[in-house]
Amino acid sequence: MLSMGDESVIRIHSSDIDELFMQVLYHLGNVDTPTPVSSTIRLLHKYKDDAKLYLVYMSVFELYTAHFKLMMEEAEKSGSKTLNPENFMKECAMKYGKPGLEMSYELIKGNTEDMHCKLSSYRRYEWSDTVNLEELFKSESLESQYGEFIDQRFIDFLHRNNDKLGEMHWRKFEGLTAEYFDRQGYKVELGPGRNDGGIDVRVWKDNAGEGEAPLILVQCKRYKSKIDRTVVKALWADVQWEKADSGLIVTTSSIAPGAKNDCVARGYNIKQADKDVISKWLEHMKTPGAGIFMGK
Repeated sequence: MLSMGDESVIRIHSSDIDELFMQVLYHLGNVDTPTPVSSTIRLLHKYKDDAKLYLVYMSVFELYTAHFKLMMEEAEKSGSKTLNPENFMKECAMKYGKPGLEMSYELIKGNTEDMHCKLSSYRRYEWSDTVNLEELFKSESLESQYGEFIDQRFIDFLHRNNDKLGEMHWRKFEGLTAEYFDRQGYKVELGPGRNDGGIDVRVWKDNAGEGEAPLILVQCKRYKSKIDRTVVKALWADVQWEKADSGLIVTTSSIAPGAKNDCVARGYNIKQADKDVISKWLEHMKTPGAGIFMGK
């Protein structure tokens, strides 16, 4: 924290501003590294001590330079604002196998991250609105331009800060669950949030017919304490009543041992998605780093 008079002046180098922005973007889950060091320099240091991989990397980098020029020309000719790296990646894979393909991906991904750390108008996405991070924790609203049930920017933040899962608003937690199944290609019905009879999300196969029983009934429990037998028994009763295939409890905690024993002993087809599982969902749903996006 800097404290100075109104007439004071402080000079900050542009590289320091870059680093500050990268730190913010990293903690918001928007980029994969908190440093503004060029991706090509990072990759050079990664491979320079392995003679064989170093030669492969230098060759892949030469291909990247040549293909990048071609991609720019193709995008300019077609009027597109995106660059297609498909031919570059195919040639790397054909010439250098798996190591070449992985390096081509690293260069493309690194280019995308480099776009973020420079003080320019280029970004992976140019959001058309702003979202207040506080809404993730205090707002019941699920309105979003960048997600069916929860905003993509909240997903990126939670991916980087999954310790905040237990603090998010319970309605956003339900929205996150519905969003995951929706992106997996299922038909999803998110309950009203209140007076929903205990079922927060219903999931069907994508080709489910009219009136067909749900595939999964979901209860979302953003709890600190263990999920007890009462919750499990009530969910199983709903599964049987609606003739669903199974039940799922999505929780920041876990099902209590006694309740788990009931599921085994009584044949309850109920599973849990705990914090570790939700973290995998977030990894799957985070904004991808692959590809080169240069939309203004």
